Amino acid sequence: MDRPVQSIDAVLDRPDMGSFRWQLYLACGLLMFLEGYDAYIVSNLAPVIARGLDIPIPKMGFIFTAQSAGMALGFYTFSVLADRIGRRRIILAGATIFGLLTLASTWPTTLEGFTAVRFFVFLAMGATWPNIVALTSEFLPGVKRGRLMTWIFIAHGLGASAAGLLGPTFVAWKGWESAFWAGGLVLLAFIPLLMRTLPESCRFLVGRDDGDAQIGRTLRRVDPLLTVPADAQFITTEPKIAGSTVAGLFRQGRAGMSLLLWLAMGSALYVTATLTAWLPTYLHLLGNLPSSTGSRMSAVSAFGAIAGPVLLTLLMKRVGMPFALFLTCLIGFACMMSLSQIPAMPQLGWFLGLTFGLLVIGSQAGLNALVASSYPTAIRSTGIGWAGGIGRITSMVGPGVGGAILAAKWSPSLIAITCTGPLLIAALAMIAFHARGYAKDGG
Repeated sequence: MDRPVQSIDAVLDRPDMGSFRWQLYLACGLLMFLEGYDAYIVSNLAPVIARGLDIPIPKMGFIFTAQSAGMALGFYTFSVLADRIGRRRIILAGATIFGLLTLASTWPTTLEGFTAVRFFVFLAMGATWPNIVALTSEFLPGVKRGRLMTWIFIAHGLGASAAGLLGPTFVAWKGWESAFWAGGLVLLAFIPLLMRTLPESCRFLVGRDDGDAQIGRTLRRVDPLLTVPADAQFITTEPKIAGSTVAGLFRQGRAGMSLLLWLAMGSALYVTATLTAWLPTYLHLLGNLPSSTGSRMSAVSAFGAIAGPVLLTLLMKRVGMPFALFLTCLIGFACMMSLSQIPAMPQLGWFLGLTFGLLVIGSQAGLNALVASSYPTAIRSTGIGWAGGIGRITSMVGPGVGGAILAAKWSPSLIAITCTGPLLIAALAMIAFHARGYAKDGG
């Protein structure tokens, strides 16, 4: 006897989000916030940590490079693994390890020890981040996916900005170590809620076993009124990808699309990582400002990070996401070049912080959403991980270059163009992506 058939697409693509999908979306957003805080606390407290470790500030560049290397390794390895064994387990394990190692960041007393711990912190983050994005994307209806995936990256930017806003307060209270204790403990306290909230991807489960009872239970959480027969066969219209998930990034006409996404991500993440790592310090040293003032100037990027995805959404509705990203990357480059004027006008730091969030972090959020929307479920984690991994390789270079040019005492103009120039490359990649008509849900 034939088994009754239940389409998962018919449930997951319903425009009405419902309470379960909003809970999932908010839980993933909160996890992004907490990881954003823990990830960027080092850059926001770089001068203070350097004094605590008794090292020159430019040597913090080794730490930033190690963090990016750890994250790149996590992106490349665990994203491929997740497309084989599922997203949920890797998110939970990675987030737990990330929280524990954030606490362990307070133990080392040497540059070498601190660098090693931060490498493994970011390895764990590289395991969770692409899978948070993939899992969230797979539960969003197609008509809302591009907008909501752009908005969820607000949380990561807000977490990074919270590190800048709260970091100096923690330092004044109990030293720089207290900022790590706060971030690690809150993240670990959040894990039990994640265990209750996060499901496994229905489309992933269908690809593994189209009769898995988990699928029916999850679909009923999405739609409590749904009736699913006990012996149902679950189906999806998404294509299955045979062979290597990495090779799948270049099959069926995806080669050009993947390469343009890699180019844009690599260029944009170079700028994002470099300015995230060094903008507070550049403002402190180039503008002759207190380190706490430089940190707070950078932290106003939180307000820009809130408005950036809103701006992108408005532009998307008129010109599509790739062209909107072309505009924000181009204008972002022009605004970030004002770094060269900081010695003459230190108060420009507030403008830099705001536009960094609005245009640079906003563009990064849009790029991440575009990548998540461009690949089918079977290779989505791999697609996100490898695009992000390319970006993490360039973001290893960026902070290292930022520290080297600071140590070499380059002029503010050369510092500005070196740190922000690749945004022009990202803009060109997006205009090519737009011209070749690659946009799907993302635009």
